[in-house]
Parts: sequence; C-alpha cells; structure tokens
Amino acid sequence: MRVRYRAQHPWWGRGIHLVRMLPEAQILDQGSNWDLDIEVKEDRQAVTITTTGKDIYDQTSVSAERMAFLHALFNMLSKIKGEPLSPWGVSTGIRPGKLAAELMVNDREEAVTELCHRWLMTPAKAQLLTATVANGYPLLQNKGLSIYISVPFCPSRCHYCSFASLPLAIWQRHLPRYVGQVARELAELLQSCQQLGYAVNSIYVGGGTPTALPPDLLAEMLAPAAHPGCEFTVEAGRPDTLTWDHISALEDVGVTRVSVNAQYPVAETLAAIGRQHSVQEFYTALDWALNSKIDIVNSDLIIGLPGETVQGFTGVLNTLAQAGVQNITLHALALKRGAKIHSHYLDPALAQEIAQAAYVWLDKEGYLPYYLYRQKNIASNLENVGFALPDSFCYYNIASIAEAEPVLGVGAGAVSKLVNGDGVELLNNPRDPNQYLQRRSSLVLRKLDWLSSNS
Repeated sequence: MRVRYRAQHPWWGRGIHLVRMLPEAQILDQGSNWDLDIEVKEDRQAVTITTTGKDIYDQTSVSAERMAFLHALFNMLSKIKGEPLSPWGVSTGIRPGKLAAELMVNDREEAVTELCHRWLMTPAKAQLLTATVANGYPLLQNKGLSIYISVPFCPSRCHYCSFASLPLAIWQRHLPRYVGQVARELAELLQSCQQLGYAVNSIYVGGGTPTALPPDLLAEMLAPAAHPGCEFTVEAGRPDTLTWDHISALEDVGVTRVSVNAQYPVAETLAAIGRQHSVQEFYTALDWALNSKIDIVNSDLIIGLPGETVQGFTGVLNTLAQAGVQNITLHALALKRGAKIHSHYLDPALAQEIAQAAYVWLDKEGYLPYYLYRQKNIASNLENVGFALPDSFCYYNIASIAEAEPVLGVGAGAVSKLVNGDGVELLNNPRDPNQYLQRRSSLVLRKLDWLSSNS
C-alpha cells in the first residue's frame, strides 16, 4: 500500500510510526501515485485527521493532546486494516522496556493496566513486557559501563541480513592490521577506565562474525580484555566458522558466554536464507561450546523464515534445551534496506502462532523472558525476546537495550552510546575498515575525552 502522510506539526509527524504498521506500507513524500492519503491539521486546540483513498474516506477531530491524537489515528488505521493495527498499540517508535520500567516503579499490575488502557497494548504483550523488565532490570548496575567490540567480517551474507558485514575473502590480507588496531583501541579504553575508576560491567564481541577471524587473530584482538572479571560474550553466530581452536582461544581469554546460531536448523530453511552450513555442522559447533569451559551458551532463532511450522519450531526449542542451552533468543524477522530479500517469508498469522507457542513452551520449561526490543519492519508486529534459565541472563543485552549505562564501541562500525543525565550521545566509528584504520587515533581520543570529562 502506497501511503502519503502529511502533518503540519513535528509532533504529529510521529504518527508515521503507526502508518508503517499497515500491511506492506510504502511511505511517499511527494507525488500523487498513492493508495491512501492521510492529512493531519491542527486548529487551535483540536487536531483533525483525514484519510482518503479508493472507497475510503474518514475524518475525525480530537483534542490537540498527543495520546488523543495517537488513539484516534490508531483506530482509523485499524478500521482500514480490518483488525487492530498492532498488539503493541501506540508504543511504536519508543523503547517499550523503558516505558514499562517507568510505569512499574510503584506496582506491576497498575503498569499493565496503564499499558493496556493508555498505550493500547494487548494484555498478553503488556504482561510479557512487564515480565522482561521485572526479570532483567534488577540486575542493572548503578555505575560503570559496557564495551562492544565489532568484527565486521563474514564468510558470506545471509539473505535477511542488514548488519555491517563485509566479505571475509576481500579483507583477508588486511585482518592482521585491523586486529592490531582494534586491540590497541581496546587496551587504551580499558586502561582509561581503570585510571578513572569506571567499572566494566560487560564486554560483548559481535559483528559480522567474530569467529570468522582465525583463532590466533581472535585471541590477539581480545588479549587486552583477557579475564576481565565481568561478563564476557563472543558471538560465534556462524557455525561454519567455529572450530575447536576457536573454543580454546575463547577459553584462554576468559570468555564466559558464547552464542552459536543457525536461526532455524532445518536444511531447506538454511538453503533458502543463504546459510553456508549444514544442520549437523550447527549441532557439532553447539556441542563444542556446551562441552567447553565457557559457562553459558546462547542460541538465536528467527521467527518468520521459510519452512517453519509450530510443531517444528517447538521441536527445535526442545532439542536446544535437551542439549543444555541455557539462553535462547527469539528474533522476529525484520527486513531492512541492506537485506537481499524485501518481503517476509511467512504468513503473519503463522508467525504469530509460532511465537505464541514458543513463549508457552519456554515458560513451561523454566526459561524466563529478560529483555525485549522491537524493530522497524518487524514481521507480524512481533518482538525480539531473550529467554534464559535463572542466573543465565546476558547483562550486556539488558543494559544496552535499556540504555542504562554508557557503551564504548571498539572497531569498524561500532557505535558508542554515551549515556549521561542529559540523554544519550552517539559516537559512530566508520563502517569501512580502511577509514576506521585511518582515523582510529582521533576516534579513540573522543571517547577518552568523554570518559575524562564525565568521571
């Protein structure tokens, strides 16, 4: 559906978050080739919303108060869709966990009521959201920061992926220099944290695929952070990159968590999404991780991929749990401009049915939801949720999604989120490794200056 959205006031422009939830909505800035025209006008103390399209005309006026406006727009769009626009109500465009945490200061049940009545969430989503906050937020530290290390290389690109990921083969000869500079940046930041009295609460190594690096280079890159005395996570997201030598290298530097992912370990699905490994390779890599000295193993699954069924999905969950995986993260497929595919694989109703069945199964087996976030263009208006057995939660995920503390980004494509009382300041390292290498010194200096001025 091609939609033109016009609003006179910047705040009313935020209604576009709701418009994007219409099926296959394409937002047009100009021109006349559209299926639905939405116009928002403010006149004194009232806001008038007019929707026009083929066999569509609706108009309503409400008070110029943001929630009244959002409720009215939500209801109009729900009428066009023929069902409630989203189970997340009008919370689109904000971090739901932060909203729930503010409302839960006094009473959880009151927060659920507020989320349902004021924010138009369904009771099921409000309960899920408040459960994640109740489980995860108590772990947040009152001081300190986290560190994110970027390895933006992959052996190949999965069809659904939009992350910063570069072909490993093209950058192979540059890897030693890249690793050396990342290790140097990491060492300088850790030294500054120690000198200025910043506690490091967690270290997270992501990508790309960190284990795309040879084991010796991975060990060299992580050496400055060896045995940090905090949670230390490394993504081994592509099983075809993981070897026992990688596991040994991670053990040697004191990694406490590792993530081994297939997204959905069924041969037909792996082929359809461009994964270059077999189902057996995934389970072999998973077995290595589970039988290592690394304390906690996570595995990601994506809801919305081709070939998924309710029975098949819960069967995969059962296999992971029986193998001993303590942490299972469920992502709903979210397609962005960087992805090779541009339409969702599964029917929305089936994706929602799979998610509900998965949540029920995980709850029955003792896995608790502990962090949750939503993305633009997410399949079936779902959500991404981390589930884990008690005492197996990932601190980095809780803190970064909650924006509860600074995160220092290291390496190409890493983003530093410098949280303070005034909000969040973002410092972006260039995605291109060559630009990162050229500017590394100045990029580090910005972070060192921030640490010094906020200590």
